[in-house]
Amino acid sequence: MDCRPSTFSGTEGAVGLLHWFEKLESVFEMCECPEARRVKYATGTLEGIALTWWNAQVQILGLAAANATPWNEFKELIKREYCTRDDIHKLENEFYHLKMTGSEIEAYTKRSNELAILCPTMVDPPIKRIELYLKGLTSEIQSHVTSANLDNIQDIQRLAHRLTDQAVEQNKLPKRISATTTAVTTSATPSDNKRKWDGDSSKGSVSVQSQTQQRRTNDYQSPNQQSSGSQGQSGYRGTHPWCGRCNKHHSGRCRRERCQRCLKPGHEAKDCRSSRPANQNQQLPPPAPQN
Repeated sequence: MDCRPSTFSGTEGAVGLLHWFEKLESVFEMCECPEARRVKYATGTLEGIALTWWNAQVQILGLAAANATPWNEFKELIKREYCTRDDIHKLENEFYHLKMTGSEIEAYTKRSNELAILCPTMVDPPIKRIELYLKGLTSEIQSHVTSANLDNIQDIQRLAHRLTDQAVEQNKLPKRISATTTAVTTSATPSDNKRKWDGDSSKGSVSVQSQTQQRRTNDYQSPNQQSSGSQGQSGYRGTHPWCGRCNKHHSGRCRRERCQRCLKPGHEAKDCRSSRPANQNQQLPPPAPQN
């Protein structure tokens, strides 16, 4: 128990069951557990519905006979209970179509080994195990590993790992995802930062220009127009008073006052360019009311 064995409750699924097997077998080796006591030790780590299932087996077989079950037979017994035929069919389908992605040889080999244990009928005889592994290798290394004509799966996997590393160094395969992620997070350059800053500043410039244009538009709006504008837009923010004659903000005399010479608005008599003055008897229009 000092080796801290994993427990199994029956809800972990097929992969969880496989990991439980691996941990137990590692403990068996470290403790030099004899074959006759492996099932007794393993069933001591069962929990939940898995423990209930084993207690039912004990009632059927008897405690001594149940504990004397060979380890391999016990593994097949518990796999039939917690790896249903549908689960096995899905795993077999995954195993048959398993492919290596990019240069991730470690993940491919790990998953291939897991499925080989869970799907023993697909790897018997051992040549079928080798064929499935070679079939899923990426094309950059597949032909090289196949041409080596090795008949041991461990030797084939070691060769595949070496060839993958060489292909990555020669840029025939992409770098590992973990290495790529580290490189991306640590490779920020000043030019990248400058481009980001330029992009932000350009947006700020557009915003300032829009605000300036809006302010100029509001300068030529009457108080009624400003108040009837969309909610959230600001009105005139300057200091010039509103002129009721020209409907604008300005200081000083209004430029739209009528000329006393030609009676036309927009200029004074001293600036009038009319060839002849208007009829003096013509009655001047009343001045516009002052605000």
